[in-house]
Amino acid sequence: MSSWSRPSELEWPRVWIRFRARDVDSDRMVEYRVQDLPEDRVRDAIDHMKEHFLRDEPMCGSVGLYKDPVALEEFDLMWQDIARQQVAVVCFREGSDEIVGLNMLTVVSKADSKELKFKSSALQTVCDSYIGLLKQAHIFEKYGIENYLSAWGLSVSPKYRGRGVGTELLRARIPMCRALGLTVTVTLFSNPGSQIPAAKVGFYDEIVVTYKQLEEQGYLFPGVPYELNKLMTMVVE
Repeated sequence: MSSWSRPSELEWPRVWIRFRARDVDSDRMVEYRVQDLPEDRVRDAIDHMKEHFLRDEPMCGSVGLYKDPVALEEFDLMWQDIARQQVAVVCFREGSDEIVGLNMLTVVSKADSKELKFKSSALQTVCDSYIGLLKQAHIFEKYGIENYLSAWGLSVSPKYRGRGVGTELLRARIPMCRALGLTVTVTLFSNPGSQIPAAKVGFYDEIVVTYKQLEEQGYLFPGVPYELNKLMTMVVE
């Protein structure tokens, strides 16, 4: 992945944001926190992403990555690599170590030009469609930066959905970027369920394409019930 490394003087793991929302089994308001993903929870986090994200995310679900053994192994290795950057974040509920949600964040560097190649053709399709939008956006040149914060998946546990957890996972990028000295975060949001929370915390549309346009470019995502796929950017001052 990226040649970027987290500053050694920055505390890790660190809590980035706290918020209050309904408890898991009642309307009682409890505290949640979004923090760096601890090393001893990386395997749990990856298992969560394989079980939930690859099935729920429209593009990944459309091409069946959750049942593709080659793609599962390749994503597993990629997420392990991402976790080593120490910027992935996880959400916990007060008094519990259960994973509520997580965002597999990664810092992308201009100095790194290696193309991502996968054995799984379905995973390669997902990756190429994303990278194609990034190339159109010219992020490094447009914003005059050497690094930006991105992600390879955000997921909330099904029983914790409807509490704004995804929004807070995205909001946590603001204090993180400030602490890391990053001014831009860019991510592909593939459906309204992620696009709306992203806009709420300050992301704006960088490039918007329809799934029909992606199909015309050779990226087939059959059965996706949404119209728009958005590469979205947030500038953090």
